[in-house]
Amino acid sequence: MSTTVLRIVASYGHQFLGLPLDKRTDTDATAYIQLVTRGKKQGYAVGDWVNVTLTSDNQGAIESINTRENHFYRSEFNKQKNLAANIDQVAIVCATEPAFSEELLGRALICAEVAEIDVLIILNKIDVLDKLDAARETLSLYPKLGYPLIEVAAKNTESLKAELIPRLAGKTTLLMGQSGMGKSSLINALIPDVQLKTREISSVLNSGKHTTTFTRLFDCSFDGEAAQIIDSPGFEQFGMAQFSHSQVQHAMPEFVPHLGKCRFNNCAHIREPQCAILEAIEAGTITENRYHFYLRLVEQLNYYDNARY
Repeated sequence: MSTTVLRIVASYGHQFLGLPLDKRTDTDATAYIQLVTRGKKQGYAVGDWVNVTLTSDNQGAIESINTRENHFYRSEFNKQKNLAANIDQVAIVCATEPAFSEELLGRALICAEVAEIDVLIILNKIDVLDKLDAARETLSLYPKLGYPLIEVAAKNTESLKAELIPRLAGKTTLLMGQSGMGKSSLINALIPDVQLKTREISSVLNSGKHTTTFTRLFDCSFDGEAAQIIDSPGFEQFGMAQFSHSQVQHAMPEFVPHLGKCRFNNCAHIREPQCAILEAIEAGTITENRYHFYLRLVEQLNYYDNARY
């Protein structure tokens, strides 16, 4: 049996598909290698480069993982959902309709900040004009915090060419969002024959009709530059059991200038006297909305900590 290095390009449950270094999903669909893990080893993500022992022409066993540049995932206690590895940016899709959850957006931003991964916020469906002003108002804070925000409509190819495609070219992007945000419509507009490619992956994974429940990588080209889009299933929750209180605090850009300036070194920024964060709220440099978001995260992290004992 020979060994080789493959890139994981799709995952479904405990099943994975890999491609060799010189193969692409848009031109080499017959080269997929179906992968299994040794024993109970898990923790692999789409985008990982793994060392594989080939057991046949189209099957192999993952032996180990190569060093990652980064890893984006969410977790609840000991249950971890791996979304992607070795990516350049996370593109979070929001929409004018249905209304998106600012809570979930905030959690995804925290995860990206801790992993030191660039973020792009996409407001989709801007052609739904009666909902546009409200969506813009909700998102207006985030560019002030340093997060790029673009506006597109999946049905408007000019908006994609002007706003989205230049930000995808030459990069590996995890595209994520809640169900109903129009992420699939964006994928369909960006990648020709995406449904055919999805069926090819689904067929190899034997996942049948559950084509929206697996994560997959698409090789593509934008403005003459090679790129990859990792399409992940829509999510309705975003656990953050993997993070500490300090990580959350340092992942909120508006908190960072004030950290270390409180009277007490172990300040939790809740009710302590001479707290620099509370003073910043009074001064209006941290919004009440974002501070209450922080308090909800602290409450959940405390719950995680107490439940472990």
